[in-house]
Amino acid sequence: MNFDQLKSEWDKENTDIHIPNTIDQLKESKHPIEKIQKNMKKEFIMQVIAVILIAFFPLQLKFPASQYIIYYTSYTMFVVISSYYLFGFYKFYKQTELYTGNTKNSLWKIYHELKLNMERYQSFGFLLLPHFLITIGLFIYNTLLKTGKSLSDLTNTQIFSLILVVLIGTLAVVTSIILWTKYLYGRDAKKLENILNDMEEE
Repeated sequence: MNFDQLKSEWDKENTDIHIPNTIDQLKESKHPIEKIQKNMKKEFIMQVIAVILIAFFPLQLKFPASQYIIYYTSYTMFVVISSYYLFGFYKFYKQTELYTGNTKNSLWKIYHELKLNMERYQSFGFLLLPHFLITIGLFIYNTLLKTGKSLSDLTNTQIFSLILVVLIGTLAVVTSIILWTKYLYGRDAKKLENILNDMEEE
């Protein structure tokens, strides 16, 4: 709207000038962001505790001391990957705290960062799979030893069943990571997207 059009609108009697509701939409966007922050805070604490507790798996599962080197080499990689991810997770959390809801651009930035962090969250879960597969492998190996058997004593059917169980378990973990990410952040990401789309149409 240029100056002449604005003056014309101003001079008209009983004219209702439409005030866009983008301010209300920006305020409304605080709600999903606050929910995201709340979820992230809980998730961060849970993940840190989980990383610490996983260090004690060999004791809980009664692995022989000779296998500690295998387990803790894998666990070291697990901690390195977790630390990198958790640092990025924390940085994004601090970014959401700085959001004031006063500009559309900052809301777009939060939305894109959220989508990126959802992808990172899933990738993080997938990268941890090798450690859990090593842990399961050691557990199965030790269970066989306790019964006086070795892997070479297993029949073809038992080996096939074991591989099938591991594949199904891996697929179940991958699926649960995707579903958990959508459950925690998907709805709020969609809500932000809808708010931003409505603001674009104004």
